[in-house]
Amino acid sequence: MKIASIKFRVILALVLIVTITSSLFAGGVMLIKTQLEEVIFENMVSAQLDELKQRLDANQYDESTLFTGWHFYYGSSTTALPPEIAELPAGSHHSVLVDGNYYQIEVGEWREQQVYLTYDIAEWEAQEHTVLTMLFYGLVLVLLASLIMGWSATRAILAPVRALSKRLTQIQPGERRLQIADDYQGTEIGEIAAAFDKYMERLDHFVERERSFTAAASHELRTPLSVMMGASDVLAENPQSAASMRAIARIKRACSEMLAFIEATLYLSREDATSIDQSAAIDMVSIVESLLEDSAPQLADRDIRIEKNFLGSPELVQPSSLVQITVGNILRNAIEHTRQGCITIDIDSDGIIVTDTGEGIPADKLEQVFERSYSTKNGGTGLGLNLVRRICDRFGWSIDIASEVGVGTKVGITFY
Repeated sequence: MKIASIKFRVILALVLIVTITSSLFAGGVMLIKTQLEEVIFENMVSAQLDELKQRLDANQYDESTLFTGWHFYYGSSTTALPPEIAELPAGSHHSVLVDGNYYQIEVGEWREQQVYLTYDIAEWEAQEHTVLTMLFYGLVLVLLASLIMGWSATRAILAPVRALSKRLTQIQPGERRLQIADDYQGTEIGEIAAAFDKYMERLDHFVERERSFTAAASHELRTPLSVMMGASDVLAENPQSAASMRAIARIKRACSEMLAFIEATLYLSREDATSIDQSAAIDMVSIVESLLEDSAPQLADRDIRIEKNFLGSPELVQPSSLVQITVGNILRNAIEHTRQGCITIDIDSDGIIVTDTGEGIPADKLEQVFERSYSTKNGGTGLGLNLVRRICDRFGWSIDIASEVGVGTKVGITFY
C-alpha cells in the first residue's frame, strides 16, 4: 500500500476542513433564509386571506384592490384554477411551481367553499437561486484559496524536514561517530534526529565489529594457506611421480584460489573503491580451462560432455580472482545440475555464456536464484550466485539467466 506524502496529507486535511466548514456555513445560511422566507410569506398571505374573507362577508370585496402578483379565487372563479392549485389541501403552501412560476398559496374556507389566495414569488425565488449561485462560486474560491494556503503552509511546515533530509544526504559512508541531534534541539525534528543518532551509534559498533572480524579472519586464514603453499613447494622440489606432481599442482592452485577468494570477499566488504593489485592481463580462456581441469572428476562421474566455442577473450581490468570466482560459480552450478548431458561454453570479446542441458529452474524461482538464502540443492547455502550478483553489480557487469525445466539453463555475463 502506497503511503501519501506529508505535503499531500496536509493539503488534503486543510481542503477538507475548509470545504466542510464552508459547506456547513452556506447550508446553514440557506436553511435559515428558507425558513424565514416561508414563515414571513405564510403569515403575510394567511393574514391577507383572512382580510379578503372579511370583505366578502361585508360585501366589500373588489378585485381591483389586490396588489400586482396577487390572485384571489372564490366561488365560480375556482373553476379556472390550474390543477396544481386545485388539488392542494387547506393550509399554507410555499414555492408551488405552476406554469414555470413559483407561488405562495393559502387555501382556506368561506361559507363551506374552498377559497384560494396566490402570491407570485418568482422574483424571490430568482434571488434565492442567485444567492445559491454566489454561494457555490464562493465555495469554489474558498477551495482554491485553501489549496494555495495549504501549499504555502506545507513549505513552512516541511522546511525542518527538508533540512534534516538534506543533512542526512550529506553524510558520507566513511563518517563515524556522527551526532546531529544538537542542531535540532527544541523542535519536533530533534526527536527524529536523536533517534537517528542512536541508530548511527549502533551502526558504528556493528561496522567496527565487522571490520575487526574481517581483519582477524583474513590474517588467520592466510597463515595456514601460506604454510600449505610452502609445504607444496618443498614437495614439488623432490622427485615425485606424475600423479603426485599433478596432486601437488592442484593443492597449490586450490590454495591460490582460496587466497584469491579471501581477497575478493574483503574487497566486496569494503565501502570504498580500493582495488586488488592486478599486474597482468586476464586470460579468460586460461581461467576456464583451469576450472574445467579442477572439475574433471565431476565431469567424468556425471558423464558430461564439454563443448567450447572460444571466439575471443574479453579485455578486463578487474581483479582476476573476482573473475575466476564469478565464472567458477556459474560453471560449478551447471555441472551440479546436469547429468549425462552437455555443457556449452561460449567466450567472445564481450562476455561468456554457459549453457547446460540439466534439470532447469522453474519460472517462478528464477527471480530467487540470486538471493543469499536460496538454493536448489540439498544442503546448499545459496551464497554462490549471490556472490556472483554482488561482483557483477560492483563492476557494472550484466548477468542474464534463462531456464526451462527439463531442458536446461543458460547464464550469460556481458562485461561491456
